[in-house]
Amino acid sequence: MRRAAAPLLVAALAACASPPRWQDDVVVALRDARAAGAELVAYFALPGREASDRMQRQLQDPAVLQALADGGFRAAIVDGDQRKGLYAAWIGGGEGMGLAVLDADGRCYAARPGPQDPPEIAAMLRLCATMRARLPALRRKAALGAPEDAHALGCALLQLGNRIESEALLTNAAVAGVVDARHRLARLFALDGDLVAARRWLTDAPRTGPALVTEGYVLFKERKHLAAAAVFERALARRDVGDDRQRALLYLGKSLHEARQDARAVPLLEALSREGTGSTFEAGALHTLSHIRNPQDNHSH
Repeated sequence: MRRAAAPLLVAALAACASPPRWQDDVVVALRDARAAGAELVAYFALPGREASDRMQRQLQDPAVLQALADGGFRAAIVDGDQRKGLYAAWIGGGEGMGLAVLDADGRCYAARPGPQDPPEIAAMLRLCATMRARLPALRRKAALGAPEDAHALGCALLQLGNRIESEALLTNAAVAGVVDARHRLARLFALDGDLVAARRWLTDAPRTGPALVTEGYVLFKERKHLAAAAVFERALARRDVGDDRQRALLYLGKSLHEARQDARAVPLLEALSREGTGSTFEAGALHTLSHIRNPQDNHSH
């Protein structure tokens, strides 16, 4: 009986554990996280803006709190107007709102600007937790100076939305002859809205499956939606699209929606959202479907 009671006691203690709490002092939160050897999630808010206020309310969503707890994250809300320097250092581009994730040493390694829904936030946090063990090994290898290792680290950080650190790594790799780094840089600059630089890096990039996904994304950012959709479809037909498959599916759906072809976009996005891997792309599909079904801000096509 005593042996049987032990698991029940553990379960009871777990049920009584305090849920994650969003602190309102980022300096204290960062200090406490470093002392505990924990990672910190910082939400940069722009108080008074409807999208920011809505997202701040959604930080209490059970899916977000569960992802914080599962990943052992600490969390803080930061005033993006008052902490513009921190925003620029950790996230970089954007209007001043978004999420940053710092490792146990206080170094930002993941970022996502702009408003996000709870499934997107939770998916990002789970991606960070998954990548946590991999990043230190990638950093150690990259420190040895091989361009291929700099490229690998740059790609991982770009996947996490870290545009600031990934740019130097990918640029050095591209200059040293790692050809795949060229289209990765094009993708990075397209994320930042610098489409001239994106086109410049894309010009000489070999047309691999992932490079086609980047080309489609650049076209999407250029608002050439039908052309983007055609390129995404070409990429998806290739065997070497690899880990960029879901990215291509998401932006194919987005491109079709922007081209007023929701009859094609919706089934594709629904199928992606049901794949069940918990990825940020599946969460993005849910977000886009919600936008299609409940357009806001007088959005129309």
